[in-house]
Amino acid sequence: MPMIIVFIIILLFFTPFAIYSPGENRNRGVVTALGIDRVEDEYEISLLTFIPTANQSYQEKSSVISGKGSSVAEAIYNAQIAMGRSVGLAHAKTTVVNEKLLEEDVASSIDYLSRVASLPENTVFVCTNKTAKEMLENSQDLVNDLGLKLEQVIGYNANNLYVTDTSLEAFYKGYFSPTKSSLIGYLTIEDEENKSNENSEISSPQNSGSDQNQGTQSSGGSGATNGNPSHIVNQGQAVLLKSGKKVAVLNIEQLNGINILNPKSVNQIITVDGIEKNGQTISLQYKIKTKKTLVSSKFENGYPIYIAQLVLGVELVEVDGVEDSLKVNTEFSEVTKEIAEKIELQIKRQFTDSINILRECNTDVLGIARQFFFHNRKEFMKFLDGIGGEEAVDKFIDYVTFKLNMVVQPD
Repeated sequence: MPMIIVFIIILLFFTPFAIYSPGENRNRGVVTALGIDRVEDEYEISLLTFIPTANQSYQEKSSVISGKGSSVAEAIYNAQIAMGRSVGLAHAKTTVVNEKLLEEDVASSIDYLSRVASLPENTVFVCTNKTAKEMLENSQDLVNDLGLKLEQVIGYNANNLYVTDTSLEAFYKGYFSPTKSSLIGYLTIEDEENKSNENSEISSPQNSGSDQNQGTQSSGGSGATNGNPSHIVNQGQAVLLKSGKKVAVLNIEQLNGINILNPKSVNQIITVDGIEKNGQTISLQYKIKTKKTLVSSKFENGYPIYIAQLVLGVELVEVDGVEDSLKVNTEFSEVTKEIAEKIELQIKRQFTDSINILRECNTDVLGIARQFFFHNRKEFMKFLDGIGGEEAVDKFIDYVTFKLNMVVQPD
Protein backbone atom coordinates (compact mmCIF):
# COMPACT_ATOMS: atom_id res chain seq x y z
CA MET A 1 0.00 0.00 0.00
CA PRO A 2 2.74 2.61 0.75
CA MET A 3 4.27 1.94 -2.69
CA ILE A 4 0.93 2.46 -4.40
CA ILE A 5 0.40 5.73 -2.53
CA VAL A 6 3.87 6.96 -3.58
CA PHE A 7 3.17 5.95 -7.17
CA ILE A 8 -0.15 7.86 -7.18
CA ILE A 9 1.55 10.96 -5.72
CA ILE A 10 4.20 10.84 -8.47
CA LEU A 11 1.50 10.56 -11.13
CA LEU A 12 -0.47 13.48 -9.66
CA PHE A 13 2.65 15.63 -9.48
CA PHE A 14 4.24 14.94 -12.91
CA THR A 15 1.27 14.18 -15.20
CA PRO A 16 -0.10 17.75 -15.45
CA PHE A 17 3.44 19.05 -16.05
CA ALA A 18 4.04 16.51 -18.84
CA ILE A 19 0.68 17.19 -20.48
CA TYR A 20 0.88 20.97 -20.53
CA SER A 21 4.63 21.44 -21.07
CA PRO A 22 5.60 22.65 -24.57
CA GLY A 23 7.00 20.15 -27.07
CA GLU A 24 10.72 19.85 -27.66
CA ASN A 25 10.27 21.04 -31.25
CA ARG A 26 9.34 24.49 -29.92
CA ASN A 27 12.80 24.86 -28.43
CA ARG A 28 14.96 22.89 -30.86
CA GLY A 29 14.95 22.82 -34.65
CA VAL A 30 15.63 19.51 -36.43
CA VAL A 31 18.10 20.10 -39.26
CA THR A 32 18.10 17.50 -42.05
CA ALA A 33 20.66 19.19 -44.32
CA LEU A 34 23.28 21.90 -43.92
CA GLY A 35 24.77 24.34 -46.45
CA ILE A 36 27.93 26.46 -46.15
CA ASP A 37 28.68 29.44 -48.41
CA ARG A 38 31.23 32.24 -48.41
CA VAL A 39 29.66 35.58 -49.36
CA GLU A 40 32.41 38.20 -49.73
CA ASP A 41 34.07 38.21 -46.27
CA GLU A 42 31.21 36.45 -44.47
CA TYR A 43 30.10 32.89 -44.01
CA GLU A 44 26.48 31.99 -44.68
CA ILE A 45 25.05 28.89 -43.01
CA SER A 46 21.79 27.55 -44.48
CA LEU A 47 19.73 24.98 -42.60
CA LEU A 48 17.11 22.71 -44.18
CA THR A 49 14.84 22.39 -41.16
CA PHE A 50 12.02 19.94 -40.56
CA ILE A 51 8.80 21.67 -39.52
CA PRO A 52 6.38 19.36 -37.60
CA THR A 53 2.98 20.05 -39.17
CA ALA A 54 -0.26 18.11 -38.93
CA ASN A 55 -1.46 17.11 -42.42
CA GLN A 56 -3.22 14.30 -44.24
CA SER A 57 -0.66 13.81 -47.00
CA TYR A 58 2.04 12.30 -44.72
CA GLN A 59 4.60 14.65 -46.32
CA GLU A 60 7.28 16.41 -44.35
CA LYS A 61 7.24 20.20 -44.30
CA SER A 62 10.61 21.89 -44.40
CA SER A 63 12.09 25.36 -44.58
CA VAL A 64 15.51 26.78 -45.47
CA ILE A 65 16.78 29.23 -42.85
CA SER A 66 20.08 31.08 -43.19
CA GLY A 67 22.40 33.20 -41.06
CA LYS A 68 25.53 35.18 -41.88
CA GLY A 69 28.60 35.98 -39.82
CA SER A 70 32.32 36.58 -39.91
CA SER A 71 32.85 33.01 -38.70
CA VAL A 72 30.97 29.72 -38.98
CA ALA A 73 30.10 29.89 -35.27
CA GLU A 74 28.60 33.38 -35.65
CA ALA A 75 26.71 32.40 -38.82
CA ILE A 76 25.09 29.37 -37.20
CA TYR A 77 24.26 31.48 -34.13
CA ASN A 78 22.46 34.03 -36.35
CA ALA A 79 20.64 31.18 -38.11
CA GLN A 80 19.37 30.05 -34.73
CA ILE A 81 18.09 33.57 -34.07
CA ALA A 82 16.28 33.57 -37.41
CA MET A 83 14.80 30.15 -36.60
CA GLY A 84 13.81 31.09 -33.07
CA ARG A 85 15.10 27.73 -31.83
CA SER A 86 18.38 26.13 -30.92
CA VAL A 87 19.87 23.99 -33.65
CA GLY A 88 20.26 20.24 -33.45
CA LEU A 89 22.52 18.72 -36.13
CA ALA A 90 22.29 15.08 -35.07
CA HIS A 91 19.80 14.34 -37.88
CA ALA A 92 21.69 16.22 -40.64
CA LYS A 93 22.14 13.67 -43.42
CA THR A 94 23.72 16.00 -45.98
CA THR A 95 26.31 18.78 -45.84
CA VAL A 96 26.69 20.96 -48.94
CA VAL A 97 29.50 23.44 -49.57
CA ASN A 98 29.91 25.94 -52.37
CA GLU A 99 32.64 25.13 -54.89
CA LYS A 100 34.43 28.40 -54.09
CA LEU A 101 35.04 27.18 -50.54
CA LEU A 102 37.23 24.47 -52.04
CA GLU A 103 39.70 27.07 -53.29
CA GLU A 104 40.99 27.10 -49.71
CA ASP A 105 41.23 24.38 -47.10
CA VAL A 106 37.58 23.39 -46.69
CA ALA A 107 38.37 21.62 -43.40
CA SER A 108 38.72 25.01 -41.73
CA SER A 109 35.11 25.79 -42.68
CA ILE A 110 33.60 22.59 -41.31
CA ASP A 111 35.87 22.15 -38.29
CA TYR A 112 33.55 24.00 -35.89
CA LEU A 113 30.47 22.13 -37.11
CA SER A 114 32.02 18.69 -36.73
CA ARG A 115 34.01 19.39 -33.56
CA VAL A 116 31.71 21.69 -31.53
CA ALA A 117 28.25 21.57 -33.12
CA SER A 118 28.28 17.73 -33.27
CA LEU A 119 27.64 17.35 -37.00
CA PRO A 120 27.47 13.54 -37.49
CA GLU A 121 30.40 11.97 -39.33
CA ASN A 122 28.12 9.83 -41.50
CA THR A 123 26.55 12.89 -43.12
CA VAL A 124 27.00 12.89 -46.90
CA PHE A 125 29.52 15.59 -47.86
CA VAL A 126 29.12 17.19 -51.32
CA CYS A 127 29.74 20.46 -53.12
CA THR A 128 27.85 22.38 -55.80
CA ASN A 129 28.70 24.83 -58.55
CA LYS A 130 26.32 27.51 -57.21
CA THR A 131 25.46 28.35 -53.63
CA ALA A 132 24.72 25.70 -51.04
CA LYS A 133 21.63 27.69 -50.12
CA GLU A 134 20.27 27.28 -53.66
CA MET A 135 20.93 23.56 -53.44
CA LEU A 136 18.87 23.25 -50.26
CA GLU A 137 16.09 25.41 -51.71
CA ASN A 138 15.95 23.19 -54.80
CA SER A 139 15.89 20.04 -52.69
CA GLN A 140 12.55 20.92 -51.09
CA ASP A 141 10.64 20.21 -54.29
CA LEU A 142 12.39 16.86 -54.77
CA VAL A 143 10.10 15.36 -52.14
CA ASN A 144 7.00 17.07 -53.50
CA ASP A 145 7.62 16.37 -57.20
CA LEU A 146 9.64 13.16 -57.27
CA GLY A 147 9.33 11.68 -53.79
CA LEU A 148 13.12 11.82 -53.36
CA LYS A 149 15.25 13.30 -50.64
CA LEU A 150 18.54 15.06 -51.26
CA GLU A 151 20.64 12.19 -49.92
CA GLN A 152 18.89 9.84 -52.37
CA VAL A 153 19.82 12.07 -55.30
CA ILE A 154 23.45 12.02 -54.24
CA GLY A 155 23.34 8.22 -54.17
CA TYR A 156 26.79 7.47 -52.75
CA ASN A 157 26.37 3.76 -51.94
CA ALA A 158 26.68 0.66 -54.10
CA ASN A 159 23.02 0.67 -55.13
CA ASN A 160 23.18 4.17 -56.62
CA LEU A 161 25.40 6.28 -58.83
CA TYR A 162 28.30 7.06 -56.50
CA VAL A 163 30.13 4.06 -55.16
CA THR A 164 32.92 6.04 -53.56
CA ASP A 165 32.01 6.91 -49.97
CA THR A 166 31.61 10.70 -49.80
CA SER A 167 30.71 10.98 -46.13
CA LEU A 168 32.27 13.51 -43.79
CA GLU A 169 34.10 10.67 -42.06
CA ALA A 170 35.60 9.48 -45.36
CA PHE A 171 36.70 13.04 -46.13
CA TYR A 172 38.53 13.34 -42.81
CA LYS A 173 40.16 9.92 -43.23
CA GLY A 174 41.58 11.04 -46.55
CA TYR A 175 42.39 14.52 -45.25
CA PHE A 176 44.50 13.16 -42.37
CA SER A 177 46.04 10.33 -44.39
CA PRO A 178 49.70 10.55 -45.49
CA THR A 179 48.63 11.53 -49.04
CA LYS A 180 45.96 14.02 -47.79
CA SER A 181 43.62 12.97 -50.63
CA SER A 182 39.82 12.82 -50.59
CA LEU A 183 36.84 12.51 -52.91
CA ILE A 184 33.49 14.22 -52.37
CA GLY A 185 30.34 14.22 -54.47
CA TYR A 186 29.56 17.01 -56.93
CA LEU A 187 26.04 18.14 -57.86
CA THR A 188 25.36 20.99 -60.25
CA ILE A 189 22.49 23.46 -60.39
CA GLU A 190 21.50 24.39 -63.93
CA ASP A 191 18.97 26.91 -65.20
CA GLU A 192 16.24 25.41 -67.36
CA GLU A 193 17.21 27.47 -70.42
CA ASN A 194 20.89 26.53 -70.07
CA LYS A 195 20.35 22.88 -69.26
CA SER A 196 22.24 20.94 -71.90
CA ASN A 197 22.19 17.43 -70.49
CA GLU A 198 18.69 16.07 -71.14
CA ASN A 199 19.69 12.64 -69.83
CA SER A 200 20.66 13.78 -66.34
CA GLU A 201 19.76 11.47 -63.50
CA ILE A 202 17.56 13.70 -61.32
CA SER A 203 16.16 17.24 -61.62
CA SER A 204 13.82 19.40 -59.59
CA PRO A 205 12.50 22.99 -59.73
CA GLN A 206 13.99 25.47 -57.29
CA ASN A 207 12.19 27.36 -54.56
CA SER A 208 12.44 31.11 -54.03
CA GLY A 209 13.50 32.74 -50.76
CA SER A 210 13.14 36.00 -48.85
CA ASP A 211 16.06 37.77 -47.15
CA GLN A 212 16.21 39.05 -43.61
CA ASN A 213 18.88 41.04 -41.75
CA GLN A 214 20.48 38.26 -39.71
CA GLY A 215 18.99 35.32 -41.59
CA THR A 216 16.87 34.30 -44.52
CA GLN A 217 14.07 31.79 -44.83
CA SER A 218 12.63 30.13 -47.93
CA SER A 219 9.83 27.66 -48.32
CA GLY A 220 7.29 26.86 -50.99
CA GLY A 221 7.01 28.38 -54.46
CA SER A 222 9.32 27.88 -57.40
CA GLY A 223 11.74 29.90 -59.45
CA ALA A 224 15.39 30.86 -59.44
CA THR A 225 17.63 33.73 -58.56
CA ASN A 226 17.63 34.95 -62.17
CA GLY A 227 13.91 34.34 -62.63
CA ASN A 228 14.47 31.08 -64.54
CA PRO A 229 13.53 27.62 -63.21
CA SER A 230 16.63 25.69 -62.14
CA HIS A 231 17.35 22.03 -61.49
CA ILE A 232 19.62 19.84 -59.40
CA VAL A 233 21.59 17.70 -61.83
CA ASN A 234 23.48 14.56 -60.87
CA GLN A 235 25.95 13.71 -63.65
CA GLY A 236 27.97 11.29 -61.57
CA GLN A 237 30.82 13.74 -61.01
CA ALA A 238 33.12 13.93 -58.00
CA VAL A 239 35.65 16.47 -56.74
CA LEU A 240 39.21 15.36 -56.06
CA LEU A 241 40.68 17.16 -53.03
CA LYS A 242 44.27 17.59 -51.93
CA SER A 243 44.78 19.00 -48.42
CA GLY A 244 41.13 20.09 -48.46
CA LYS A 245 41.45 22.01 -51.76
CA LYS A 246 39.91 21.16 -55.12
CA VAL A 247 42.48 19.94 -57.63
CA ALA A 248 40.20 18.28 -60.23
CA VAL A 249 36.59 17.45 -61.06
CA LEU A 250 36.15 13.85 -62.22
CA ASN A 251 33.48 12.91 -64.73
CA ILE A 252 31.50 9.67 -64.59
CA GLU A 253 33.99 7.70 -66.71
CA GLN A 254 36.96 8.82 -64.61
CA LEU A 255 35.05 7.97 -61.45
CA ASN A 256 34.25 4.54 -62.90
CA GLY A 257 37.96 4.12 -63.61
CA ILE A 258 38.76 4.76 -59.95
CA ASN A 259 35.98 2.43 -58.83
CA ILE A 260 36.97 -0.44 -61.11
CA LEU A 261 39.02 -1.92 -58.25
CA ASN A 262 36.11 -1.53 -55.83
CA PRO A 263 34.25 -4.87 -55.54
CA LYS A 264 31.07 -3.02 -54.53
CA SER A 265 31.14 -0.93 -57.70
CA VAL A 266 28.63 -2.49 -60.08
CA ASN A 267 25.94 -1.39 -62.54
CA GLN A 268 28.26 0.76 -64.65
CA ILE A 269 27.37 0.92 -68.32
CA ILE A 270 30.03 -0.04 -70.89
CA THR A 271 29.38 0.90 -74.54
CA VAL A 272 30.87 -1.30 -77.25
CA ASP A 273 30.95 0.32 -80.71
CA GLY A 274 31.74 -1.08 -84.14
CA ILE A 275 30.23 -4.55 -83.81
CA GLU A 276 29.45 -6.16 -87.19
CA LYS A 277 26.20 -8.14 -87.29
CA ASN A 278 24.36 -9.24 -90.43
CA GLY A 279 26.20 -6.68 -92.54
CA GLN A 280 25.42 -3.81 -90.14
CA THR A 281 27.63 -1.91 -87.70
CA ILE A 282 25.91 -1.60 -84.34
CA SER A 283 26.62 -0.41 -80.80
CA LEU A 284 25.97 -2.55 -77.73
CA GLN A 285 25.65 -1.44 -74.14
CA TYR A 286 26.51 -3.79 -71.30
CA LYS A 287 25.95 -3.40 -67.57
CA ILE A 288 28.43 -4.77 -65.04
CA LYS A 289 26.23 -6.96 -62.85
CA THR A 290 28.82 -8.78 -60.76
CA LYS A 291 32.47 -8.27 -59.94
CA LYS A 292 35.18 -10.24 -58.20
CA THR A 293 38.51 -8.59 -57.47
CA LEU A 294 41.82 -9.92 -56.24
CA VAL A 295 44.70 -7.47 -55.79
CA SER A 296 48.33 -7.95 -54.85
CA SER A 297 51.47 -5.83 -54.66
CA LYS A 298 55.16 -6.54 -55.00
CA PHE A 299 58.51 -4.96 -55.84
CA GLU A 300 60.25 -6.05 -59.01
CA ASN A 301 63.80 -4.84 -59.69
CA GLY A 302 63.26 -2.30 -56.95
CA TYR A 303 60.09 -0.80 -58.47
CA PRO A 304 56.50 -1.25 -57.18
CA ILE A 305 54.10 -3.43 -59.18
CA TYR A 306 50.36 -3.43 -58.46
CA ILE A 307 48.41 -6.37 -59.88
CA ALA A 308 44.61 -6.67 -60.03
CA GLN A 309 42.68 -9.71 -61.23
CA LEU A 310 39.06 -8.92 -62.16
CA VAL A 311 36.20 -11.24 -63.07
CA LEU A 312 33.30 -9.22 -64.51
CA GLY A 313 29.81 -10.55 -65.13
CA VAL A 314 28.09 -8.38 -67.75
CA GLU A 315 24.55 -8.20 -69.10
CA LEU A 316 23.40 -6.74 -72.41
CA VAL A 317 20.93 -3.89 -71.82
CA GLU A 318 20.69 -2.02 -75.15
CA VAL A 319 21.33 -2.49 -78.86
CA ASP A 320 21.83 0.74 -80.82
CA GLY A 321 20.03 2.60 -78.03
CA VAL A 322 16.80 0.61 -78.54
CA GLU A 323 16.02 -1.59 -75.58
CA ASP A 324 13.03 -3.26 -77.28
CA SER A 325 15.31 -4.79 -79.92
CA LEU A 326 16.65 -7.15 -77.26
CA LYS A 327 13.41 -9.09 -77.50
CA VAL A 328 14.26 -9.90 -81.11
CA ASN A 329 18.05 -9.86 -81.18
CA THR A 330 18.66 -12.21 -78.28
CA GLU A 331 21.76 -13.59 -80.02
CA PHE A 332 23.56 -10.36 -79.07
CA SER A 333 23.53 -11.49 -75.45
CA GLU A 334 26.51 -13.73 -76.18
CA VAL A 335 29.78 -12.18 -75.05
CA THR A 336 32.09 -13.02 -77.93
CA LYS A 337 35.87 -12.73 -77.82
CA GLU A 338 35.67 -9.49 -79.81
CA ILE A 339 33.14 -7.97 -77.41
CA ALA A 340 35.10 -9.07 -74.34
CA GLU A 341 38.27 -7.49 -75.75
CA LYS A 342 36.47 -4.19 -76.46
CA ILE A 343 34.98 -4.11 -72.94
CA GLU A 344 38.40 -4.83 -71.44
CA LEU A 345 40.03 -2.13 -73.60
CA GLN A 346 37.47 0.50 -72.55
CA ILE A 347 37.80 -0.34 -68.83
CA LYS A 348 41.59 -0.14 -69.04
CA ARG A 349 41.33 3.19 -70.85
CA GLN A 350 39.09 4.59 -68.08
CA PHE A 351 41.44 3.27 -65.41
CA THR A 352 44.53 4.72 -67.13
CA ASP A 353 42.83 8.10 -67.50
CA SER A 354 41.99 8.12 -63.79
CA ILE A 355 45.52 7.10 -62.75
CA ASN A 356 46.98 9.89 -64.89
CA ILE A 357 44.81 12.45 -63.08
CA LEU A 358 45.83 11.09 -59.67
CA ARG A 359 49.48 11.31 -60.69
CA GLU A 360 49.16 14.85 -62.01
CA CYS A 361 47.52 16.00 -58.76
CA ASN A 362 49.81 13.98 -56.43
CA THR A 363 46.78 12.27 -54.92
CA ASP A 364 46.01 8.69 -53.97
CA VAL A 365 42.35 7.99 -53.20
CA LEU A 366 42.81 4.34 -54.19
CA GLY A 367 44.97 3.59 -51.16
CA ILE A 368 47.85 2.31 -53.30
CA ALA A 369 50.55 3.56 -50.93
CA ARG A 370 48.69 2.04 -47.98
CA GLN A 371 48.52 -1.32 -49.78
CA PHE A 372 52.30 -1.40 -50.27
CA PHE A 373 52.96 -0.15 -46.74
CA PHE A 374 50.99 -2.97 -45.11
CA HIS A 375 52.13 -5.79 -47.39
CA ASN A 376 55.65 -4.72 -48.40
CA ARG A 377 56.64 -2.43 -45.53
CA LYS A 378 60.40 -2.86 -45.60
CA GLU A 379 60.74 -2.46 -49.37
CA PHE A 380 58.19 0.35 -49.38
CA MET A 381 60.08 2.41 -46.78
CA LYS A 382 63.37 1.79 -48.61
CA PHE A 383 61.86 2.93 -51.91
CA LEU A 384 60.26 5.94 -50.22
CA ASP A 385 63.63 7.04 -48.85
CA GLY A 386 65.01 6.91 -52.38
CA ILE A 387 62.42 9.34 -53.77
CA GLY A 388 62.49 11.89 -50.96
CA GLY A 389 61.36 10.25 -47.73
CA GLU A 390 57.96 10.26 -46.07
CA GLU A 391 57.23 13.77 -47.39
CA ALA A 392 57.15 12.27 -50.91
CA VAL A 393 54.55 9.60 -50.12
CA ASP A 394 51.95 11.41 -52.26
CA LYS A 395 54.30 11.01 -55.26
CA PHE A 396 54.67 7.27 -54.73
CA ILE A 397 51.84 6.51 -57.18
CA ASP A 398 53.97 8.06 -59.98
CA TYR A 399 56.36 5.10 -59.82
CA VAL A 400 53.80 2.28 -59.59
CA THR A 401 53.27 0.00 -62.58
CA PHE A 402 49.68 -1.24 -62.80
CA LYS A 403 48.75 -4.60 -64.31
CA LEU A 404 45.05 -5.30 -64.84
CA ASN A 405 44.02 -8.81 -65.84
CA MET A 406 40.33 -9.40 -66.38
CA VAL A 407 37.87 -12.03 -67.45
CA VAL A 408 34.63 -10.76 -69.03
CA GLN A 409 31.73 -13.20 -69.07
CA PRO A 410 27.92 -13.08 -69.33
CA ASP A 411 26.18 -12.77 -65.98
